[in-house]
Amino acid sequence: MTQNQRQSEIESNASFGPIELDYYPVGSGSDWFAKWLPGYPAPQRGYKIHVSVFPEDAEIVARSVLPALRRLRVAHKVVRNLERYRMQLTTAQQGKFITIYTKDSAQAQEVLNAINPELLQLRQYGGIRPGPAPTTRESGHAETEIPMGGSGFVWSRWYEEGDQD
Repeated sequence: MTQNQRQSEIESNASFGPIELDYYPVGSGSDWFAKWLPGYPAPQRGYKIHVSVFPEDAEIVARSVLPALRRLRVAHKVVRNLERYRMQLTTAQQGKFITIYTKDSAQAQEVLNAINPELLQLRQYGGIRPGPAPTTRESGHAETEIPMGGSGFVWSRWYEEGDQD
């Protein structure tokens, strides 16, 4: 596939992580597509960032956030499609539309700087609403993650290899 063909592929409700953009399914029957870059594996520990959005706004948020993550070459995953995201919102995994794995606070800040300004604009001028706050497994899903950046879309927590979402 040529670079021009790749650039014409975009995220949609039918597939938030198109195979044409090198996303692939994580596990058989998984709800996730992932972007694990060759030579850029997910760090063993660091800040895990979640982007949360309501289903009606998922496509526009995917089109805003995912290209920025690919440019930064940061490990991330996204729910496969709108149908699976709607189902996920009824579980303890709610609020975890896009998951980003950063190695340290500097990379987490770089990601926030790349995605938050447009998310703020989408909220202020586009009427896009943040989704539910993601919760932590460690708290039995009683406590939310830490909000980042003031847009309402971005949440974070520290993780160690082997931690589950």
